[in-house]
Amino acid sequence: MEISGQADRREAVAVRRSEVSFRSGHDECAAWLYTAPDLHDPRPMVIMGHGLGAVREMRLDAYAQRFAAAGWSVLVFDYRHLGASGGAPRQLLDIGRQRADWHAALAYARTLPEVDVDRIALWGSSFGGGHVLQVAAEDTRIAAVVAQCPFTDGPASLRARIRTGPLSAVALTVAGVLDTIGSLFGAKPILLPMAGTSWMPAFVASPDALAGASALLPAGTRLSRRTSALLKQLPSVRAQVSKNIELTEIDGGEEPVTGVGRDSMWGVLRGPDGEFDAANALAARLVLRLPLDRPGRALARFKTPTLLCVCDNDAAAPAQTTERHARGLAHVHVQSYPCDHFGIYLGEHFERAVRDQLYFLATQFDYTAATTR
Repeated sequence: MEISGQADRREAVAVRRSEVSFRSGHDECAAWLYTAPDLHDPRPMVIMGHGLGAVREMRLDAYAQRFAAAGWSVLVFDYRHLGASGGAPRQLLDIGRQRADWHAALAYARTLPEVDVDRIALWGSSFGGGHVLQVAAEDTRIAAVVAQCPFTDGPASLRARIRTGPLSAVALTVAGVLDTIGSLFGAKPILLPMAGTSWMPAFVASPDALAGASALLPAGTRLSRRTSALLKQLPSVRAQVSKNIELTEIDGGEEPVTGVGRDSMWGVLRGPDGEFDAANALAARLVLRLPLDRPGRALARFKTPTLLCVCDNDAAAPAQTTERHARGLAHVHVQSYPCDHFGIYLGEHFERAVRDQLYFLATQFDYTAATTR
């Protein structure tokens, strides 16, 4: 179904962003809460989470500002073990825990007096786009779902990963087995790159991976000394890294301690003025779980209005597979964008996607308000 029309019928409002946190399991999830202080009645909320190993500073603020300017509250959170959130070991991606984080975010949002609990939408991108489908199947109170470039099918993504680099995919799998065995004995995780070139044992090794993922970080983000030194020896790889990323000179001083906890050779990143820490690294054990995860199947198990924003040239989360999961489901609307997996976060594709998402959410929020009066 084509989503088109005026993005939002109201004038933009002033927006305030606050640091908040909520409990998930035994740890705290760090979050931004966007509110419009001049609006006092309960209003809709959009809960936002990112993709594979990404943190909220990687362009989620750009989406949140647009949604908040429409008069909605927005909650943007980091998963446990990543970014500003708690959890040890660092850089662990546990699928079950991340989905529990979504449920915890929902529970927290429903305690906020400024939120209309009947009009809460989930917005997930990439790996988070798969999470929101599964969570929507488990919580029928959700008003709407937006899944952007969503990971919907482990086997399809595995086949795509093998095509981009068969030998590096084997290395990734071997490391996953070793990391899983090591975890049984309390060993530190084996960290492998989230995004890399075709010869790296990276989870995402598509041609656009390094350039696309690094472009999501704000300008002035600084790379650790160790990885900076490696990139200087690999000019062809350095050329693929966004100009947003600055290298660190080796000056003999100690590397600043970061929230990542370890200096992974694949890239530890510090935001401008030390605003955040991130890493291009994930515990390798995840690779054994990915082929078993098929959140796209959850689409058939719920009726919540859902917008799928798929990228035609997506080599990480194949669009054709996502569209097949959505076929014949009246509550699912599919919008296509002529870009790769990371292209939807920037430029003209970002603008079009945000416009479509604003219109879709405004329509669903208005409908929910009318039916719950």
